[in-house]
Amino acid sequence: MDEPPPPTTLFLLRHGEIDRPPVAQFDDAVLTERGREQVHGMALRWKHRTPDVIYCSPLPRSVETASICAAVFRRPIRTVHELEEWAATEQDVPQDEYKDLERKSWADFDFQNDSGESLNHATVRIASALTEITERHAGRPVMVAGHAILFALFIAQVQGRRATEAAKDEIPFGSHSVVEFQGQFRVMGNWVL
Repeated sequence: MDEPPPPTTLFLLRHGEIDRPPVAQFDDAVLTERGREQVHGMALRWKHRTPDVIYCSPLPRSVETASICAAVFRRPIRTVHELEEWAATEQDVPQDEYKDLERKSWADFDFQNDSGESLNHATVRIASALTEITERHAGRPVMVAGHAILFALFIAQVQGRRATEAAKDEIPFGSHSVVEFQGQFRVMGNWVL
């Protein structure tokens, strides 16, 4: 009897702490010194299998997070546009106005931002991207450096529940969660620093 293939392991890593500008459009935000230390410390304490490759979104905070891990693990980085953060608006609006739009989106997953993407669309986008990554690296460990909203949407979908803003807010900067894929995704643990 043939052994089933080993599962593909995804290490979902939220980027480190960032400098938040006074307006909501912070695509260019980079890690703070504390954020760099969070990610570097996490990588040095790593107790899992070393990932074969580190995927990240094209946003600087994600690339910087992946680069720190790549230096510690001595692994390559691949940037994937579909991993880019979802935003309630692409406009430069004050944080209070942004949070109002984000709350509206959490209340109605079909509410579309100004680029036409709802949280339902974002859930499909992140699930498709992570499925493609697992298929490309069947049976292997892979790290994905990314963003809390997308990870909260994905984890909730895997667990068969609705994502919430509170669940997103509970994902600490520089923390990781382990998800395995063997025919279906399965969350193996909570967010660990």
